[in-house]
Order: sequence, then C-alpha cells, then structure tokens
Amino acid sequence: MCNVDFPNKLMRLNVNLKISHKGFILVLVPLVFELVFLIILSVLLQKAEEEVQRQVRSKAIISQANALSKLFYDAGVAMGGYSITKSPLFSDRYDKIVRQIPMDLTELSNLVGDNDKQQQILVRLKTITSDGLKILGEAKSAIDDNRVDVAQFRARHMYKQIRQLADQLQDELKGLTEDERKIENESPEQQNRSRTMVKVFLVVGVVVNIAIAFLLLYYFLKSISIRLNTVTDNSFRLARGQRLNPPLTGADEIAQLDDAFRSMAEALAEASRKERAVIENAADVICSIDMDGKFVAINPASYESWGYYPDELMGRRFIEVIVQEDVPETIRSVRSVRGATGKVSFENRVKKRDNSLVHVLWSADWSEKDRALFCVAHDITQRKLAEETLRASEERIRKIIDHMIVGLLIIDKEGRVESVNPRSESMFAMRSHEMVGRHIMSLFADSRIFSVNDPSDRAAFMETLFTKANSRIGEFDCLNARGEDFPVELSLAEFEYGDGKVRYMANILDVSERREVERMKKEFVSTVSHELRTPLTSIRGSLTLLAVGAMGALPEQVKKVVSIAERNTIRLIGLINDILDIEKLEAGKLDMVFENSPLTNILERSEQAVSAFAANNGVTLDIQPTSLMVHADGDRLVQVIVNLVSNAVKFSPKGAAVTVASEEIPGGMIEIRVIDRGRGIPESFKNRLFQRFQQVEASDAKKKGGTGLGLAICKGIVEQHGGSIGVESEEGRGSMFWFRVPKAQVIVAPVSAQPATDAGMVTMSLHQ
Repeated sequence: MCNVDFPNKLMRLNVNLKISHKGFILVLVPLVFELVFLIILSVLLQKAEEEVQRQVRSKAIISQANALSKLFYDAGVAMGGYSITKSPLFSDRYDKIVRQIPMDLTELSNLVGDNDKQQQILVRLKTITSDGLKILGEAKSAIDDNRVDVAQFRARHMYKQIRQLADQLQDELKGLTEDERKIENESPEQQNRSRTMVKVFLVVGVVVNIAIAFLLLYYFLKSISIRLNTVTDNSFRLARGQRLNPPLTGADEIAQLDDAFRSMAEALAEASRKERAVIENAADVICSIDMDGKFVAINPASYESWGYYPDELMGRRFIEVIVQEDVPETIRSVRSVRGATGKVSFENRVKKRDNSLVHVLWSADWSEKDRALFCVAHDITQRKLAEETLRASEERIRKIIDHMIVGLLIIDKEGRVESVNPRSESMFAMRSHEMVGRHIMSLFADSRIFSVNDPSDRAAFMETLFTKANSRIGEFDCLNARGEDFPVELSLAEFEYGDGKVRYMANILDVSERREVERMKKEFVSTVSHELRTPLTSIRGSLTLLAVGAMGALPEQVKKVVSIAERNTIRLIGLINDILDIEKLEAGKLDMVFENSPLTNILERSEQAVSAFAANNGVTLDIQPTSLMVHADGDRLVQVIVNLVSNAVKFSPKGAAVTVASEEIPGGMIEIRVIDRGRGIPESFKNRLFQRFQQVEASDAKKKGGTGLGLAICKGIVEQHGGSIGVESEEGRGSMFWFRVPKAQVIVAPVSAQPATDAGMVTMSLHQ
C-alpha cells in the first residue's frame, strides 16, 4: 500500500515545490552522492598511498641499515690498514667513514619514526656504534702518537672488540629490518588489492551517479514540461479567443505563471473592452483604410467631426472627403507611409457634409500583416486659426519693434549683439549687419578709454552695465559711427529664448533733446531766481510803502490799485519760490537740517502763519495739543502743514472747522492729519493730486488761487524725510490729508543733510 501511494505523495510534493527548489534538489542529490563518492574514494586512495609510502620507507630503512653495517666494517678495515701501513689514504678514509656514520644514524632515526620497538633498537645501535668508534679512535690516537707498544696492544684487543660489536650491530640491524622485510614482502599484494578496490568503486560510483542524474532529470523535466505545455496551450487559446484550460494547482513558479497569465488574459480582455470604449468615444476620427483606399472601419467620431455617420463612409474611398486641391499631396503622403518604418503625419483639409472645411492632421501607420492603413485624424482647425493669429501677432510685434522710438538690442550674457531694430541703426548710424556680432562695449564712449579686445575691460564694463541698468534705468554716453557722443537712458531686461539660454534686451533712449531742454530749464530757473525774484521783492516793498502812506496819503482809488498790484506781486513771488523749491527737490538740493523737535512748536508756528488767512475765510482752526517729538527739519514741516491747512481752509465752507491732529503709529513714525469738511476729492483724481500743476477742477485756479505746485512740494519734502503722504476723501463729505515722518531719536547727533537754510527760504505758500 505504501509503495503504491509513494509516487502520488512525491508528485504532490513536487507540485508544491518551487522550480528553484526542484532545481536545487536536482543539483543537490547528485552533488551529495558525488561528495560521498569522493570522500570514500579519497579514503581508499589515502590507504593505497600510505601502503606505498610504507613500502618505500621499509626499503629505505633496510637500505640505510645495510649502509650503516657496511660503514662500520669499512671503518674497521680502514683502521686495520692504517695500523699496518700508516698510510694517509687509510687515515682519510677512516675519518670520512667516522663522519658519515652519525649522519646515517640520524637518517635512520628519521625513517624509523614513532615505532617503539625500532626506537629501542635504534638506541642500542647508537650505543654499539659509539663504543666501536671510541675503540677505533683510541687505536688511531695510539698510532698517531707512535706508541708502538700501546698500538700493538690496542690492535690485538681492537679486532676482537670490533668483531664483537660488529656481530651485535648485525643482530640489531636484523631485528630492525625484520618487520620492514615483512612489509616489503606483503606490500605488492596489498597494493594490488587496493588498486582493484579503487577501480571497482570508481566504476560503480560513476555508473550510479549517472543513473541518479538521469532519473532526477527525467522526473523533474517530465513534471515541468507537462505543466509548461498547459501554459503554452493557454497562450494559443488566448490568441484564438478560446476558453483557457483549468487552472494549474500547486505553489511553484509554473502555477504562479499560470495565475499571472490568467490575470494578463483578464487584463487584456478589460483593455480590449476599454480600447473599444475609447475608440467609440474618441473625439478624433479613428479609421482603417485598405489597399484600395477604402474605409474598412471607422469610429462614431466621424459624425461630430465631418458630419458623416460611419455607415455612410464604410466602403467609400477616403479621398472622396478630401478637398480636391489637397488630393495629390495626400496620395503622395499615403504612399510614403507604406515604405516608412514608423508613423507618418500629414495635413490636409476635409470637406464636411455641409461643405464647410476642416483642417485635419493625419497620423498613419501601415500594417503589412493586415495590409491596411491605420489612421487617426485630428481636427486642427482651431490650431490653424491660432497659428494664423500668432503669425499676425508676430507681424504686428515686428512692426511695433521696427517703428519704436527707442533703440532695441538683444545681447547674450557675454555682451555680444545678436539683433537690433531700425531705431538702433539710425541712432548709431550703422546697419544691422555692422552691429550684430560686435560687443556692446564698442557702442559706448568707454571704448575710447578701454580696449574692447581686453577680456578684463569687457568684464568690468559688463559688471557696470548690469549694476546700473539691470531692471532699472541708467544713464550712459554712447558713440555713433561718426565718432560723436550722445547721452542715452538704458535699461536691461533678462529673458530666456526657446533654447533655454539667457539673453538681455537693452532698451536705449536717446535723451540728447531732453538734456538740452534740461539745460535750458536750468538757465530759465537761474534767470527766474536772479533776474525776477529780486526786482519783484523790490517792487513788493515799494508797493507796501505806498499802501501804508510812506510817500504820503493816497486817494482811495489809488490805494485799491496799489493793493491789487501788491497781492499780484506776492502771488508771483510765491509762484517763483514754488518753482525753485520743486527744482531743488528734484535735484536733491533742497536744504534740510534734521533734529529732534517738539511737534507742538511746529504746529504753533503753522497756526500763526495761517490763522489770519483762516479768519478772512470764516474758517476755525482746531489744532489739537500733543507732546510728541519728531526728527525732522522744523521749517520744512511748517511749510508742509501750512500748505495742507491753507488748502483745507480754501475749500471749506464758511463756519466750518479745519482740524490738525497727530499720533504715533507702528514703525517709529508720527502721523499728522489735516481734516476738513469741504467738497471732497473725486476718486479718479486722487492718483494725480500730488503731481505738478494739478487742480481738482480747472476753475479752481481762478476762483481759489494757487498754482498746483503746493502738494507736489509737500510730497517732495515728506519723502526727503523718509516718510509718506496721502489723502482719504469722499465727495461731499470732506477730506483728510495725512503725512508721516520719523519720531525723535533717543540718542542723535544732529546731522545736516544740506547746508543750513536761510530765513528767507521758508515761504508759506497759500496757493495750491
């Protein structure tokens, strides 16, 4: 019963084992047998080798024993000859033999090894040879000393003793070699038996090993090949769309492969279903065309894209839907697809059912197996329209660049000019091909001082250029082809081309005319300052004297005329002072002396300056007390507050109040607010309020007076303090002007930003 069930158990075990384990067993069983075989064979060979070594050693011991016996006799013979002849030949031979005997004894001792019996015999041999050599030595000494009587006496006894010792030596040597001669006689037979046993074992082992290997190989290959055939058959069934074989049992790799194959088959079925769903719901037209150019398959997207149902296109030649003008090129493209190794793309236009045109990008691939063309037709009408729009946009941009009033240069990181616009050509009096490729340094006046060919000079120039003009406007002097200098404003903007390399766009504006205007303006300001303000001041003084009666009483009519002239003179002087202040602010030359000052003193001085003006307009001033300290130029702050309060008074109704309040805000700043209840400021005008010559309404200059420079001056003064100014207003409900300046420093050494102002510089302008 057990024998019948064993193969089934082995088969079940084999199924549950992995292929790697089966392979391990396939290798391990023969390997273990080989190792056992080699171990036994090694033992047998070792025994044979030991037998050979034993025989060799026995022969060596016998040979060495015979040699020792012969040396002992030869020593006696040599001594006898020496005693009779006293010949040096016998003496030398004796000495040589005496030196050889200990060496042979040592060699014999090494051959004997650990054998106790032989070691005892060896000890006796050493004693006999030592005694014999001692007797022979005494005899030789007597002969060498010419003691004849002693020598003769020694000679008579020496031969007798030597013979006895020789007999003893011979007996001992026989005992020593007795066992060795037995070994020598038995050894050939033992060696033959060992050789025969090794040969038999070797043949049997090889045969058994081959049999085991083939049996294991046959068993494992049979168990694997059957299961692999099942997997192979499943692959053919999957290709033919047939049902797969039942799943394989077990936990080995073949069973796992079968599971993976079944999972793959399910995934392929799902992918096929999804592919059909994708094709059915694709927005692009997907179709196949046979060798005759007819549609053999097409998805439903043909209706949305072309207006044709798939059934209407099946069997029709595809060129029937192509615009007639595009047919020849389309046919050439289709023919090229058959000779291509991959996909080929081409474009044409398709005529829809409603005769409208669609731009289509075809992606085609030829299948030699199916003898058909598989195509995807993508609607690119919108892309074509975008490309046309882009081309038109590029053309517009090109025209804009060509007609720009500023020069435009594209340079690389090293400063080489890559492209220029027409304005740059006229600006530098060069053609574009003369400028492209040059270093930008050659277009500047610095090239007269430094060498364009010197890398260090170029690097220093580019560093200066980036520092002054990268993302900002810098002023430079350029050089045209005629060798003439001209001033420019230049700014650099960094950008990347499509290749990923960094480029810089240089915008160059020729400011020669503006420089000339600035020069003329400075001359005008100088003229106003020196040629107008002094006479006007004199005229004002004279009119004042006339008005107060210094030249005598004036008629009422004359007083009125003088008063009008005095007011106009004061207004003109204020305008001149405002213009001078604006110019100084822009040039950064307005005198400022910064120090810690009580804000209450500044407010009191401001109130004194405008109180009369407010009273004349029927407006009340509400200056709220404060203990705050500011770090500022007190005179300039008075000028700012007076301007703001004067404007508030002018635009406030009679009986209203103008409030001046202050408080400390975060950031170490003091905020001063001027609040009125006037008409307010429109939202659209707030951004322009602090610019030059700006009035809320055009009629304000005539009705209220002012030049529109006061707020611009206030802005410049506050900003020079490191502060800010602004307004909050609502039409019909009044306005609040505020400005912020730094609060007083705890420890400060008074620092003068500019030389101290003279008393006449603080002019209280009552006109916006």
